[in-house]
Amino acid sequence: MSDEQDHPLGEGYDAYFRPGSEPRRASYEDEPTHVSQAVADEPVPEPRPVHPFTRSLGWTTLGAFLPGLGLLPTRLRKWGIGLFVLIMVSLVAVVIYVARDPFEAAKLATRTSDLLALCVALVVLALLWVTLIVGTHLITRPRRLTTAQRVVGAIAVGLLAFVVSTPLAVGARYSWDQANLIKRVFGDNDDKDSGTRPTIDTDRPSDEVWKQHPRLNILLVGLDQSAEREYSPTDVSTDTMMVASIDTQTGDMVLIQVPRNMAKTPFPPGSELAAIYPDGYTDGSGDNAAFFANAIWAHVPAEHPDLFTNTDYPGADALKLGMQGALGLKIDYFVALNIDGLVGLIDAMGGVTLNVNERIPVASRSGQVAREYIEPGPNKKMSGYYAMWYARSRAESTDFDRMSRQSCVIKAVINQADPQTMLTRYEAIARAGTNAVSTDIPSNMLPHLVDLAERVKDGSMSRVLFVHGQNGYVTYEPDFEMMQRRIADAITGLGGTPPDMPLVTPTPTPTMVPSSQTPTPTVTVSKPGDTPSTTETPTPKPIEDLDDACAYNPK
Repeated sequence: MSDEQDHPLGEGYDAYFRPGSEPRRASYEDEPTHVSQAVADEPVPEPRPVHPFTRSLGWTTLGAFLPGLGLLPTRLRKWGIGLFVLIMVSLVAVVIYVARDPFEAAKLATRTSDLLALCVALVVLALLWVTLIVGTHLITRPRRLTTAQRVVGAIAVGLLAFVVSTPLAVGARYSWDQANLIKRVFGDNDDKDSGTRPTIDTDRPSDEVWKQHPRLNILLVGLDQSAEREYSPTDVSTDTMMVASIDTQTGDMVLIQVPRNMAKTPFPPGSELAAIYPDGYTDGSGDNAAFFANAIWAHVPAEHPDLFTNTDYPGADALKLGMQGALGLKIDYFVALNIDGLVGLIDAMGGVTLNVNERIPVASRSGQVAREYIEPGPNKKMSGYYAMWYARSRAESTDFDRMSRQSCVIKAVINQADPQTMLTRYEAIARAGTNAVSTDIPSNMLPHLVDLAERVKDGSMSRVLFVHGQNGYVTYEPDFEMMQRRIADAITGLGGTPPDMPLVTPTPTPTMVPSSQTPTPTVTVSKPGDTPSTTETPTPKPIEDLDDACAYNPK
């Protein structure tokens, strides 16, 4: 009779865990002889032995979470130890790299080739890890198994494989989504031409890049277009126009908001457009909507296509030149967001938190009956739909009121774009960003913008808001020299250096004041059907701290 017949399974044998060893029954005959006789005379119950199948599950579980250690009771123990040491050393090296400079590590997420390589590596790692779990169980389990043990083993291995492979699969999916996002939004820009984009040597560390480019000016544009409002290219208007002027050394940012109905927008002196429009973009009148600043994007390239043959961004380049002439800042890049994109992006982030200082009607313009109201209150969490109306509504208020709210939405989005939000909602954010954003930023600038984004989150923010009839600003006859001085003061107020040579454009000869542009009081209505009451719109400060401007201060 064989040893297996003489000694049935499950009674303290460990031969299956060390192949080649002889089975030995657990015994207490080897106890030390110095034990007192009194204790030795007492009957000692035989401990219940651990079944080999149970031990196999234990080693399999250990090997799933500490790869390689599950092979210790087998002939492959040396390979197991070597694998465990290799994994631990690699893990420590990654942790040290990320801990030393988290944003340098985050730049990996801006390189398409690296992201695709990471995606493949994570898939391969997941397959190898699952294979190791299965192999550990097959090597350590007893030779004879009951049907129930086979089922339990398969379930245990499946659960362990699912637990360890799911995070890797999610990481691979995020890497794939991010690579597609960069390719769709930024990738094509590498092969496109721009007449206004700066030439920056990006093959250097970020610190050197920003030392050579101490101030970055980005034009932020909200396109008045959505799935419900499909306009032709010449009808698209830029109803929201802001310039984020960023000190690249400190991250301090001045957010400049330009009214959509600003008249006579000048172009940089010496440019071809300045020769065509010597008095700015105007027909001589200050209240012709076809010549407001928000019409430049669509109309100027359509009227003079021969001037934009060297660019793939005709509308953006025209508007960038207009903002450069008006504000005295060289505009480096633009980022455009449509209405649907704003709603989708905010929803993907889980909403934004805003302070509401007065009732805001869900209606686009004066005369429309509000469907509902956004009620006043501090720290109100809003979905994309309500945040869009918070930013766009001008019923019972003015364009200048909504300009003020729009900068608060930008601030809220920046504040909420923390690592936890980006990781837990990344796939939805990436999908929303792909459909929402257009820009001329090339992909090779993204690693350096990641570095700058960290500085911006830690920097200070102020706002320059140009409101008709206040602080010397008149929308139908803007004093551009005054506007540029206010911007320079705002930059200096945050410790920055204003432009060396502000592109001051002489203010055109005054024209007759259109009656439609005469300053009027703001009309507020508490609810549909109530009698309107007139209250003066509070005069904003020439330069405002954005935290104060967006704080809860009910009217």
